[in-house]
Amino acid sequence: MTDLPSEPQEQASGSHLRLLILDDDPLVGETVRLMAASLGAESAYCRTADEFFTHVSEWEPSHILLDLVMPGVDGVEVIQRLAKMECQATLIIVSGVDSRVLDAAQRSARQHRLPIAGALSKPFSRSALATLLETVEVTPRLKLVATSPNATPTSHDLARAMAEGEIGPVFQPKVRCSDGGLIGYEALARWTRGDTHICGPDTFVPLAEQSGQAARLTEVMADRSLAWLGGNFAALPHTIAINIPAQCLKDDQSVRTIADACSRYGVAPERVVLEVTESGAIDPYSGALDVLTRARLMGMKLSIDDFGVGYSSLVQLARMPFSEIKIDRSFVAELCHSCEAQAIIAAIIGMSNGLGMITVAEGVEDLDTYMRLREMGCYAAQGYFIGRPMQAARAVAWSDTA
Repeated sequence: MTDLPSEPQEQASGSHLRLLILDDDPLVGETVRLMAASLGAESAYCRTADEFFTHVSEWEPSHILLDLVMPGVDGVEVIQRLAKMECQATLIIVSGVDSRVLDAAQRSARQHRLPIAGALSKPFSRSALATLLETVEVTPRLKLVATSPNATPTSHDLARAMAEGEIGPVFQPKVRCSDGGLIGYEALARWTRGDTHICGPDTFVPLAEQSGQAARLTEVMADRSLAWLGGNFAALPHTIAINIPAQCLKDDQSVRTIADACSRYGVAPERVVLEVTESGAIDPYSGALDVLTRARLMGMKLSIDDFGVGYSSLVQLARMPFSEIKIDRSFVAELCHSCEAQAIIAAIIGMSNGLGMITVAEGVEDLDTYMRLREMGCYAAQGYFIGRPMQAARAVAWSDTA
């Protein structure tokens, strides 16, 4: 192991780079050290995992260069241990392995919520290293915070919350990729009491489905969302996307409830997009085909949500009268980093165009991803880069600036 530098060096820009290198090849380690020094960075080289983890704790590097293939320990194990340590250094993965393995290792790091600049195939150039050393990601970590004395709501709590208006929509904008024009909003369910967040939809939506209250939740969301749309955008063509779980497609009660709300608030059914969640769970003999066909005959549009992750997505796409494909966020997040994600999204867009459908990418979180989707011909996008889910008044104000 090379001794730690005693005199920190600063880049001309003033940023402090500290690169910790883990590689079993001393020649590679020394070469990377020389590259780092020429870029104005401190560096430390470790040949073993024990030395490496000691330096992670004591030296607090800004960046880590990790060789995936090491004797006695592999890169995945290192990634797992870094995640347990809640390491905030930006990771650079290097290896001579297949590019798909490099992509998979990057996905693993992101799943473990580690900041990552990218990957380099051996041998790599000084300029390639310099590009990744300029990247410093700040990855917020999710902390479990009790926001309510009742952290695990019951079905009775849920029924009361819907009756008292505690559950309602926030609105996330959806724009055209070609020109950034506002298409409409997706209504997302939230449970709040005053200014207090009670629990997330990943908790209360499954509870609604398990307790037989999914239809009631859909009714509440549709009523409040359509009232908002009709009250604020009566003269505009903006659409509203409303999530409808597969279990609500066994009969046409929920679709009729939504149609009634359209009539009540003066919203044309053509402005409603029903996003079918858990499409792979649709029973082909449950009457869902009849229900969805009637929704289309009423004028509503149908979106197959999270496309690409359900085992029967293609079957449902061929069988049901969908008009829109929503590309799952797991592919969108990897678009600028993974050849596989690029190929999958290109295939979905091509298939959608061939079927006369439109594609919507969800989870768009940066400009590069948005621009890549536009170049690929994706029709629409939504995500934090465009706009976070907003309370009703803020969403109206946001539309005035879009």
